[in-house]
Amino acid sequence: MTSLLDVMKRRPRPLTNLACGDRVVLFPTLGHLSADGRHWIVNVHGDVSAGGRLTLGKRVLLKLLQRTMRVDEQAFASELFRHRIDRFLAQDRPGRRIAVRIAHAVYPLPKKTRRNGHFQGAVRIDVSEVREHATPGHGPATLLPLDVCGAADPTVACGQAYLLPPAGLSVISDIDDTLKRSDVACKRTLLANTFLRPFETIRGMATVFQAWAAAGAAFHYVSSSPWQLYEHLAEHLTAEGFPEGTFHLRAFRLRDHLLRRILMLRRSGKAGGIRTLIKTFPLRRFILVGDSGEHDPEIYGALARRFPWQIVGIYIRQLDGVGASNRRYSRAFRGVAPDLVRLFREAEELFNEPAGAGRREKL
Repeated sequence: MTSLLDVMKRRPRPLTNLACGDRVVLFPTLGHLSADGRHWIVNVHGDVSAGGRLTLGKRVLLKLLQRTMRVDEQAFASELFRHRIDRFLAQDRPGRRIAVRIAHAVYPLPKKTRRNGHFQGAVRIDVSEVREHATPGHGPATLLPLDVCGAADPTVACGQAYLLPPAGLSVISDIDDTLKRSDVACKRTLLANTFLRPFETIRGMATVFQAWAAAGAAFHYVSSSPWQLYEHLAEHLTAEGFPEGTFHLRAFRLRDHLLRRILMLRRSGKAGGIRTLIKTFPLRRFILVGDSGEHDPEIYGALARRFPWQIVGIYIRQLDGVGASNRRYSRAFRGVAPDLVRLFREAEELFNEPAGAGRREKL
């Protein structure tokens, strides 16, 4: 005789345990062809959080942030500050099972959300399914819609995968002080520009990137900024006319670091994401765009030495009085072909510069 316990044991587990108060964000997803060319490998990445009470620990951290920036209560009460800080103060949702819908199929991700609320998983999709449901993007990528399935609602988040062909040219660009004015050299100003002020674009960079996109380049925005700022950064770049592309930011939890260490996180973390991109697309050529304010010259020089065939151009925006010395550049780009590196101060200097930098390679 079959017991109720036996029936319950055989009952299939729900695809997801997302709660009604959970907020899901899908980050731009990058897809690449499998080695045999029969499948697209789509690396799904996103975040689950929920609103919660402002704990004593978070109040202390907010006070620390306020004291570091030396601003009054009125600035902290502004709508802009609340909007920017919201995800940092939200409650991460670990242990959530995630399932994504692509075309007519649903794919449960193999791992639950981590302690920081992030989920990641690779999905294999037959190329015939992609041809049926994907749409052309503005650049070389094909766009494939994907949704996160909810327990009660059929869809809790929508996004898209950027399916990038194996060969071609990609632009990997830093964001802070390369595309957006951040003033990383001054910690207090950096925090104010991040949380209290409207983002300010570096004049002319969107026009340069638009020209490169029209010539067929794909774009990847890589930064040491925390993922909590993703939606604000993506909204700003889109509004300013930068080409669509993938984002590769840094994981960060308040429980792991004090808020003031956001500043320290900006000093590292980009090199690994860039290496992964380059290794994923061994037939693509890459242009690296950054600035002298952080470690971009050193990171890009090391990448050019490691991947000499794939790195075809390095553009470094020189910031006034920040790290722009000949001695530094000589060390950073030791062993790198001189015609590979292009230093500039204003975007106008790049208007007639072909994508491909010193090697003058066409797309």
